[in-house]
Amino acid sequence: MNTELGRVVAGVSTMDGRGVVGWAADEASARHAELRLVTARPAPAAPDRYLPNDAADTQWTAALRLLSDLIDEVATGWPGLTVTTDLATGTPAAVLRAAAEEADLLVVGADDASPFTEAISGSVPGDLLTTTPCPLAVVPRRVWAAQPASAPVVVALDETDSAQSALAYGFVAAARSGRPLTILRCVTTGHLGADAATAHARLLIAYGELYPDVAVSVDMVADDPRHALVAVSRRAALLVLGSRGRGRLASSLFGSVSRDLIRRSHCPVVVARTQPATVPATL
Repeated sequence: MNTELGRVVAGVSTMDGRGVVGWAADEASARHAELRLVTARPAPAAPDRYLPNDAADTQWTAALRLLSDLIDEVATGWPGLTVTTDLATGTPAAVLRAAAEEADLLVVGADDASPFTEAISGSVPGDLLTTTPCPLAVVPRRVWAAQPASAPVVVALDETDSAQSALAYGFVAAARSGRPLTILRCVTTGHLGADAATAHARLLIAYGELYPDVAVSVDMVADDPRHALVAVSRRAALLVLGSRGRGRLASSLFGSVSRDLIRRSHCPVVVARTQPATVPATL
C-alpha cells in the first residue's frame, strides 16, 4: 500500500452504492484509513448522427451526481473521514482491479445473479474473487441489519495453506471491532487431517498471543460448506475465507463455495489473501 493512512476502496454503482459505501465507511473509519469511492463508465460510442445523445455521457452525468451525493452522506455520517473519488473509463471489474492495486481492502456489492446467468453474462464480484490483489469484501445487496456486539467474526477454514490469511484477517477484524471470533473448520470427510490440525493449532496459538483480548471458539462442520456457511452468515457480523493468492481460490472446495456464498450470504464476506510467512500484527 502506498498511502500512509491506508485505503479502503468501495466500488460504487447505482444499484447498491449506498449500502456498500456505508459498510466501507465504517471499515475505513475503524482503520483510520482513507475511503476512495470508485465507479466506472463505459467508453464513449462511435459518433452516430441518429444517436446524438451517447448513453455513456448520460451514465457519466449520473455517476458524477451519485458520487457527489455519497460524499455529502459520508461527511455527515462519518465526520473527519478522508474521502476521495475516482470515475474511470472501462469495465467495472477492470476499473476496480486497478484501484485495488493501491488498496488495503476492496469493497463491492453482491451479485444476486443465478449461476446460469453468471455463466452467460459474468459477475463483477465473481471475477474479482480470483483476480483482485488485496482482500475483497462483498456486501449483501439485500437489506440487512447490523448485528449486535455479540455476533462473531467467523473464519472458515479448510485443509489448505490459506488458513494463515483467513486467521490473520479474522483476528484483526475481531480485535478492531471488539467482537468474539469463531473458527469454523469445514471438512468433507468427517475429520480434519493431522497436518492441517497441527498447522491450525500453531496459528491459533500464535495469533492468540498477539490478540489475547479476542475471545475465540472453535467449531467443526462436516455438512456441505455451501449450506453450513450460509446458515452461519445469518448470525455472523462478518464471514472470512482464505485465498492462496491471485488467480487461485483457497481450494477446489472453497473455490465454488466462495462464488455461491457471495450471492447468498446474509452478512458481508471477505476473501483474504495469503500473508507472508511471518505472523503479522496488523493487516
